[in-house]
Amino acid sequence: MAGSDVSPSPSLRLALAGAWWALRGRGLDGRGWGRLLALLEAVGGGAPGLLRPRHRARLSLGLRAQVVTSVLQEFGPSPAVLDALDWLFPEGAGSGSGYALGTLQGRPLVAVAEESFREQVLGILGSGRGLQPFLQEYGSRFRDSLGNLFLEFLRRLESALPPPDLDHLERLCLSHAPHGCRPRPLPILRLYLEEVGHAHPAPVPRPLPPHKTTPT
Repeated sequence: MAGSDVSPSPSLRLALAGAWWALRGRGLDGRGWGRLLALLEAVGGGAPGLLRPRHRARLSLGLRAQVVTSVLQEFGPSPAVLDALDWLFPEGAGSGSGYALGTLQGRPLVAVAEESFREQVLGILGSGRGLQPFLQEYGSRFRDSLGNLFLEFLRRLESALPPPDLDHLERLCLSHAPHGCRPRPLPILRLYLEEVGHAHPAPVPRPLPPHKTTPT
């Protein structure tokens, strides 16, 4: 995509920064992981060549597994987990499903991984056993690996976007803020842009504070 004439809305960059900040906070629930998955799918649908097939397949599988895991951790074995499983790991989807990403040679491996995960979760739902080892398997180390994959996705996407215009991004944030509220998005945006490779050696200007500062 580098060198293309795509001129995306600054809203996309704010969405990417928001996704990075949410992932960095490590406080995501099932819906939060689902939003990251939706972002990946939206970008993947519009720019299928952005990620290598193996990277996209691993990231998609990981995000879908994390949605199901988060629902299982929050509600325990329950119908909500089965609903999430049927949605993200449909029974008998096989290598021709929309989620079977990757090269033609790699798709059977993706299908096997999907089916294995589905069977593992169904076993927990059916017997009530194996929940703690499962949550450990998909615990902090898994989330760290997933976070690295997602960060690489953000970096590759940012490399295809025009250089960031901080003033424009600030005005966009202010235009969407509730009346009377003056958000201060630039510190987070600066951290995000540095993380994805847009270094800003000069100090980033901060929005002016309100006339009266209320202590917290």
